[in-house]
Parts: sequence; structure tokens; C-alpha cells
Amino acid sequence: MSLLDQIFLVGTYIVAVLALWSLRNQKAPGRERHPSDYYHGIALVVLGLASLLLSIFGWGILGMMGEGTSNKLVAIVSSLIPFAWATGLISKFYPKHEKTFLGVMILGLLLITVSRFIDAPLMARIVYPVFHSTAAIAVIVTPMIAVKKGLVNYHFLTISAGGALISAAGISLAFLSGGRQLLFFSQPVVLMIFAPLFFTTMVLYTWGLFRGQNS
Repeated sequence: MSLLDQIFLVGTYIVAVLALWSLRNQKAPGRERHPSDYYHGIALVVLGLASLLLSIFGWGILGMMGEGTSNKLVAIVSSLIPFAWATGLISKFYPKHEKTFLGVMILGLLLITVSRFIDAPLMARIVYPVFHSTAAIAVIVTPMIAVKKGLVNYHFLTISAGGALISAAGISLAFLSGGRQLLFFSQPVVLMIFAPLFFTTMVLYTWGLFRGQNS
């Protein structure tokens, strides 16, 4: 891992900490915290911890080469981020469907975990695209609809851009950790763009989350 990669990853961690601090302090006095805050908090915590651990231990922690626990955990962690992110958006703008969507995401996470730990490649090839695509569609499309309806301002659209990036990264990592390659996202390509992509995703996500909901 290069020094530039470490700078990007540490920067991602710092942005995550600042975002969590802002999320913690944005609750209006006397009002209940919106459930979406908790989902976004999970996504921010996982993004922040992942970037910090990567900056300390390097790319080896991804476990993209060989077999082992880290290899299995990559697929789970790379799913948890977009799943929590998507559920937060559904909770905010479609609260009636929150529990159903949350159930779908939990089911997806469980199936991904099972497919990894029982070494079921056929099952993994089915559940990864289905549930990651579901989360990606929610993350990318929901902000667009919310902006069009005037529920948030145009800054919220950066969440869609960040969601597209993190979804592509998550699916690419999942394929690599399973010994396969998605399109042109080979291991050298993913490692070359991963740190700046992680940082860009975090910035886009937090910018839309906090600036997009202010008039």
C-alpha cells in the first residue's frame, strides 16, 4: 500500500468520525431521533472502521488471495455498508416499507454469510447480485425521487453518486474474494482505485446526507 493510499484511507476515517459527530448532534431537542439515523450510523461506523483497519494493516486484511476468515468477512462487510445505507433511505422516505426492506436486507446478509462459510459458490453467484442490486437501486434511485418531489434539495443527489461507487466496489470485492473477477475489475485495478474511491464515496455520502436535507 502506498503512502497516498494511506492518506486517502485516514481521510476517509476522519470524515466518518466528523459525520458521526454531526449525526449525533443533529437531533432537535425534545424530538425523537429518526430511525434512519441509526442505519446511516451503522454504514458510517463500518466505513470508518474499515478504512482505519486498512490504513493500519494494509491490503492483506482484505483476504482477496487465498482462503481464510478474512476472505469470508470481506464479502459480509462489503454487503453491510450498502445494505444499511439503503435501509436508512427507505426508512426516511418510505417508512411504511422500512420493516419489509430491512427484512429483505437481513435475509440477504444471512444468505451471503451462509454461502461464504459453507463454501457454496453457486449460491453466492445468485445471492450477491440479487441483494447487492436491490440495495444499489434503493441507494441510487431513492435520492433522485426525493429531490424530484422536493423533499430534499439537489445536494442530496450526491448520495446517488456515492451509492453507485460503493455498490460497484462491494460487488467487485465480493467477486475477487470468491476467486472471480467482475468485468475489468481485476485485483490490481481494484487495489489501485480502492482508497480514493472509498474516500470519494464517504465525501459524497456525507455531503448529500447533511447538506441535502438543509433548505
